[in-house]
Amino acid sequence: MFGSSTGITGASIARTFVRGKKKQAMTLSTQKVANQLSALSANKKQPKLLKLCNEDLIKHRTISNAWKLYQQKVQSKRSSQLQKQYESIKTVMEDLKETSPQLFEYANEKEEGKRFPLEMRVPTDFPANQAWVYNYEPKTK
Repeated sequence: MFGSSTGITGASIARTFVRGKKKQAMTLSTQKVANQLSALSANKKQPKLLKLCNEDLIKHRTISNAWKLYQQKVQSKRSSQLQKQYESIKTVMEDLKETSPQLFEYANEKEEGKRFPLEMRVPTDFPANQAWVYNYEPKTK
């Protein structure tokens, strides 16, 4: 079949079968351009569309809509809770301002220089010899 009429045997023909596209050797600049184009192409980034029958498509849409509705309820519950917390803090701060202006000023005082030290020890499985450096000063060069 592969050249029996021409006298070439099948063993002398080197054939390689590759699944998918055949890849040819590219220069470095061509490979770079191809990589940039493939990164920019939106075709490869989009997921494949589901091929479902009508019944399965209806089920899929129903489940998706139910999940979106659940997520909306969770988000609205969370935002309402945060709003209540904010209002509570606001009323307490107003009450503190009326009862004791000195405490209100002290509570809202901005502390300069008391920040988390960048050279702090990395957390490990074992506790540090010294738990916290209370009088921290950054290392000088």
